[in-house]
Amino acid sequence: MDLRSVYEKDKELKDKFIAAIESKWQLDDSIIAKSDRCELGAWLSGEAERKYKFLKSYKPCIEAHDAFHVQASKVARQINLGEYESAKAMIADGTPFYKSLAQLGVALIALKKDAKL
Repeated sequence: MDLRSVYEKDKELKDKFIAAIESKWQLDDSIIAKSDRCELGAWLSGEAERKYKFLKSYKPCIEAHDAFHVQASKVARQINLGEYESAKAMIADGTPFYKSLAQLGVALIALKKDAKL
């Protein structure tokens, strides 16, 4: 698994949010909230769980990924409510969304190192 590329795909949610705000698109916030629906989440809850669940870095990675999807679903809900300025503010640097994405990156680096990926 190329953890960098799947992390980049989760990071692309920010770009999707910006596009949705600009185009006033609706998003499926219930799907965005499910951390096992993206490629990284499917891997973490499948192959990675089978191979790496006993590594010290595995559980923090799961928790960081779940937290990221919680924050992402909050942004999607604001967009769906038409609260575009609020949604923009929610994805800015220093916000819970931004911090959860950064924490996910740190957790993935630790898992990559421990699992020798």
